Amino acid sequence: MIRAGLSFEAALKEAQENGYAERNPSADVDGHDACRKICILASIAFGRHVMPHQVPTEGIGGVSLADVAYADSCGRKIKLLGRAMRLEDGKICAYVAPHLVFSEDPLAGVEDVFNAIAVKGDAIGDVMFYGRGAGKLPTASAVVADVMDIVRSAKTGPIAWLHGGDDVTVSTDGLESRWYVRVKAAPSQLRAALTGAELLGRAGAPADETAALTAPMTRAQLDAALIGLERLSAFRLLN
Repeated sequence: MIRAGLSFEAALKEAQENGYAERNPSADVDGHDACRKICILASIAFGRHVMPHQVPTEGIGGVSLADVAYADSCGRKIKLLGRAMRLEDGKICAYVAPHLVFSEDPLAGVEDVFNAIAVKGDAIGDVMFYGRGAGKLPTASAVVADVMDIVRSAKTGPIAWLHGGDDVTVSTDGLESRWYVRVKAAPSQLRAALTGAELLGRAGAPADETAALTAPMTRAQLDAALIGLERLSAFRLLN
């Protein structure tokens, strides 16, 4: 979509024709597949069962070529990320949503049928695992590996984690980050609503369309600031 300048619908059709997206693409497009994966990864990493209903999930259906152009203008790429973090009180915060990622970040280079897992450890620092996540051979390899793990676990015991529950996770309400926002309004209106916002530009933008990067804030603070403006897009920044 980004490299070829295709619309979301055209890019999805091409992915389906190549066998990389299902005929019913909801699991990929709406973020459900990423949600299930981050639940498994969070459970393994933090030792408590995280369920999909505990993970707020937003897909890529709302990403437009205009958003891609604005992201490119500030040296970033738009990526769908599943994130999980353990907070200071031991609670787990997990969610799935599009993010603006610096172009130099290794995650920005994960494209086509490739997936990546980025881990930040207390001692090891930043580590990334990268490989194909779609196609008949990678899928077959993963299935066979799972069967082999099941057979081995009969002797060694399975990978397991403790029971979860609603007290294990917290919502993203208190999570602060910078935001990318695109609204149908004049630049002066967005500046008035978001003090210190960094305005962005793109070729061919309508006169009544404005985009900007905000200062760090929660989603509730962003929602309150944009009351009275027609919001077109709003995504978190990873960095």
